[in-house]
Amino acid sequence: MARRLDALYDEYNDPRWIEPDPLAVVRRYDDPADVELAGLAAAALALGNAALIVRAAEAALAPLGPRPASALAEMDDEDLAASLASFRYRFFDGGDLASLLAAARNLRRRHGGLEAAFLAGDDPESGDYVGAVSRFVSLLASAAPAPWRPNLLPDPARGSAAKRAFLYLRWMVRRDSVDPGPWSRCDPSRLVAPLDTHMAAACRRLGLLSRRSTDLKAALEATERLRAIRPDDPVRYDFCMTRPGIRPDLDPDACFDPFH
Repeated sequence: MARRLDALYDEYNDPRWIEPDPLAVVRRYDDPADVELAGLAAAALALGNAALIVRAAEAALAPLGPRPASALAEMDDEDLAASLASFRYRFFDGGDLASLLAAARNLRRRHGGLEAAFLAGDDPESGDYVGAVSRFVSLLASAAPAPWRPNLLPDPARGSAAKRAFLYLRWMVRRDSVDPGPWSRCDPSRLVAPLDTHMAAACRRLGLLSRRSTDLKAALEATERLRAIRPDDPVRYDFCMTRPGIRPDLDPDACFDPFH
């Protein structure tokens, strides 16, 4: 299985397969402060059709220009809300995005960066980042200037797979030809698989997931199976395993045929 997954990684873990993944929006920025902020917005919006998520992420970040972290630091709550007043995506509106970005700005002021804010709630003795992610979501909610919509960024403590939160962490912590990894003090071995429908289907197809529900227990089951293969980097294969579900030009049968 390790050899087969590495073959899949070698074939598809390449920037040419990113579109239309919202990660494409995140990778447009070079400064770590911009990457972590763009990643937070893009991950929060990562629901539904990938191409529509990209458009929504672009619309959310457009008012902040080419240096979103610096621009956000100079904006007050009223200006931020006004700049996003016309934003709509699924059940999120401009107020939701303004609240999220203002919370990120406030945490950056308080901690010096989002990685430091995340680590402030981490228990280094924990084998994974489930508890740290839950505390980070709560920290963002407490730093928001307006009441927080619970589904703006999922809290794994509620039992869901929290795919968008764990996807954000993958982007921030892992660093390879695809994941930008601007955070340097977190441990990839503690990451949890961002279990969306595409990843769940791939894991079940490969015998890495038996649980029928796509919830936190399923995400942890898949992660443990992957950690047995790559203890240092269990989420290494997330990007390549989800390409057949995201890219209409890729046939899952052809991509996963070598596994059978």
